[in-house]
Amino acid sequence: AFIVASSLVEVGSDLALRASGAGEEQDQSQSTSQFRILRIARITRLIKVIRITRIVRFIRALRTMVHQLTSAMKSLVWAIVLLSLVIYLFAIIFTQGALIHRVATTGAGEGDFSDPLDLTLPVHRFWSTLPRSMLTLYMCITGGVNWNEVI
Repeated sequence: AFIVASSLVEVGSDLALRASGAGEEQDQSQSTSQFRILRIARITRLIKVIRITRIVRFIRALRTMVHQLTSAMKSLVWAIVLLSLVIYLFAIIFTQGALIHRVATTGAGEGDFSDPLDLTLPVHRFWSTLPRSMLTLYMCITGGVNWNEVI
């Protein structure tokens, strides 16, 4: 967070110096010296980060913990991908079921829906489109909505 904030300050000061010192040679020489100071500050921050990483190499327990966290992150990403695929497949099934229900109740063909969706009905509010169905399933998993309200 500190590195990002300092970089934003540096970019902002760079833009301010360019806007105020356009066309004057004296301001340009002053702004170049200020740019040099900012660049030196950036280099010293980089050196501090490199020094900290060299120190961390010697702490075996911390190195082991960082390695275990990165290994766990790989498994976590694959678990999220698998969960997303399961949600996607069931959302397709439920959206198709809602479409079949709507065709049966309105008597219209599959592509002929002249009446707008009645969002007071749970089947239309939660299962009318694929993204809505995926969101509904995600909310049911995480406790955002009760499964009894959805059905």
